[in-house]
Amino acid sequence: MKPLTLQQIRQAVGGRALSRFPADAPLIHAICTDTRQMQSASLFVAIKGERYNGNHMIPDAAKGGAIAAVVDELSDVSQPNVHLIKVENTRKALGKLATYVRKTLKSKVIAVAGSNGKTSTKYLIDAALAGKLRGSISPKSFNNEIGVPLAIFPADPTQDYLVLEMGTNHHGEIKVLTDMALPDIGVITNVGAEHLEGLDDLMGVRRENAMLVSGLNPRGCLVVNGDDSELLNAVSHYEGTRVTFGFGEHNDLYATDITWDHAGTTFFLNGSKRQVFVPMIGRHSAANALAAIAVARRMGVSEDQAITDLAEAEGPDMRMQRHEVGEMTVINDAYNANPNSMKAGLETVSKLPCPGRRVAILGDMRELGNATERYHRELGEFAAACKFDLLLCVGESAKWYVDGAKHAGMDPGRIHHYADAKKIAKEIGSHLNKNDLVLLKASRGIRLEEVAQVILEGQQRFFRLAAAG
Repeated sequence: MKPLTLQQIRQAVGGRALSRFPADAPLIHAICTDTRQMQSASLFVAIKGERYNGNHMIPDAAKGGAIAAVVDELSDVSQPNVHLIKVENTRKALGKLATYVRKTLKSKVIAVAGSNGKTSTKYLIDAALAGKLRGSISPKSFNNEIGVPLAIFPADPTQDYLVLEMGTNHHGEIKVLTDMALPDIGVITNVGAEHLEGLDDLMGVRRENAMLVSGLNPRGCLVVNGDDSELLNAVSHYEGTRVTFGFGEHNDLYATDITWDHAGTTFFLNGSKRQVFVPMIGRHSAANALAAIAVARRMGVSEDQAITDLAEAEGPDMRMQRHEVGEMTVINDAYNANPNSMKAGLETVSKLPCPGRRVAILGDMRELGNATERYHRELGEFAAACKFDLLLCVGESAKWYVDGAKHAGMDPGRIHHYADAKKIAKEIGSHLNKNDLVLLKASRGIRLEEVAQVILEGQQRFFRLAAAG
């Protein structure tokens, strides 16, 4: 971030200084919302959360290096060495400040939205660009009204690109984020049933993700999944360049002859002999790679270089992440889940080479509203159709996985239900054998990572159980 004066910050957020800024006031070199991660010469933006109120934490911020703070409440605790800027709403002020900083960037800003694959696509775009260009990506899943600003602030203003992720669980969120970040290139990976409690239905999800074009540079480029005709209609008003990708041959970029194994996914580009490999598994990984190739083309990276660099890409944690536990293979995809990503995970693992049994550990899919029962039953039926040998279901709604799988003809003796992750973690060793291929998939609130950790840390115990069995 280019250092900012206190006056620049006050003007950017439309705030009121509660004390006079001295002429020799130091510049702000970092912006933070977490007192545990403060840096010297930084600005603290006091955010109210469900369990804390940043307005009451100015002393902690000062200890960490804050010399100024943006607040929307006044605390009884005086902190004379911290210059205060009062605003009506610190969350909105954070967004305004992010837009101010974004406008100082020479970088091309690339925004990735969609129901599934945002984080993986972000990593693939970075891989496709980094061989020729210099840039950065948002950390982890910093994709909301707080995360996106925190990804913009530390960006080097002279770098070539910045890749941001934009998520949503209610109407209007994508518009806020894209109007804040003003992307030059937008990517919509796909649309599926997600966050229906806030987005109503599938068309609501389409309309919400289509709002990415609201802040997209009208002379920029939209990279969009062309296999969804209704999504294309929703973005048809965009005036800039549009590039479609997917599996249908009508797309500008499409994948054919898709295969995958434990090392990754291979496909051919546009029906040619141009083979592409990415070290991420599943049919959906081919689609994500196509989006990355489209972005690379727009950024002036040759197709050959982008394809070469994609072969060395690294994926994010807990997204189809493979672990070897002796002779057992664990696929940890437990970061999040919705119906489409669940089906992708099950299909992917069902077609991987496996010397033993295929085991699916599936937790609840959250925020599906009135469609919760329907989608869980359908996923239970789908798991049975994928011929998994063992189905372990976790969570309240997971009872409908059980019903769906039984209805589809799966042997009830191969289906087990647990109330929560802690309970299955205590018994997981009794279910697994040494040659198993195990998939873990659930919404993050189920905390299946706890089960994965038990498996990974207890590998010797599992080997003994397997040998005894």
